[in-house]
Amino acid sequence: MNVVRTVRRLPKIARNLARDLRYGKPLGGTMRTRYAHLGAHDVGNADYDDLAILFGEAGVLPDDVIVDVGAGKGRSINWLLAHHPENRIVGIELDPDVCADTAKRLRRYDHVTIRCGDATTMLPPDGTLFYLFNPFDETVMLRFRDALVATRAGAASRTRIVYYNVKALNVFEEDPRFVVRMIDDPRLTLPSAIVDLQAK
Repeated sequence: MNVVRTVRRLPKIARNLARDLRYGKPLGGTMRTRYAHLGAHDVGNADYDDLAILFGEAGVLPDDVIVDVGAGKGRSINWLLAHHPENRIVGIELDPDVCADTAKRLRRYDHVTIRCGDATTMLPPDGTLFYLFNPFDETVMLRFRDALVATRAGAASRTRIVYYNVKALNVFEEDPRFVVRMIDDPRLTLPSAIVDLQAK
C-alpha cells in the first residue's frame, strides 16, 4: 500500500463520503463481482469531482433520459440527482443484491428507476445519454453497442455515451456509426471519452 498516495487522497475520500451520506450511506470501496464469467467487472465508484467533469463534457440536456449502465451502488446517480434533478434516470445493474440495495436506497426518487439484469437486453428505448464506468469486457461491450444501435434506430434525439475508464473504446472507434472524442482534462482520474451515435 502506498501511504503517501493514500494520504494525498484523504481530502477527496472525505469529500466523496460527505456527498454519499447526503443520499443515504457511504458507497466507497470496490466490490468483487460474482459475474466475471459473464464479462462483468468489479463494482466501483467514480469520484464526484470526475463525474462533474464527465457530465460537464456531455452537455446534459433538460429532456435527456440518462441511463447508468452498470449502476453499481449508484454514486453517479447521486451526482445526477444533485445537479440534474429534473432528468429521468435509469440505472441498470447485473448483480441482483447490489441492484436491490441501490433500488431501496433511491426508492424515494420517483424519476429514478433501477433495473436488475443484463443491460444489453434491457436498454430503455427513450434513453439518450448513457453513462458507463467500464462495466464489462470487450465481448459484452460489442453486444451493448449493437443493442444500443438497435434500440435507438430512427430516434430523433441524440444518442451519447459518457465512457469513463475507456478499456474497450476500440469497439466504438472501429465502428463508423460512432464518433469518439477523448476528454482532454488533466484533472480526470481515468481516461474518458464522449461517444456519439451518428444520426442516419
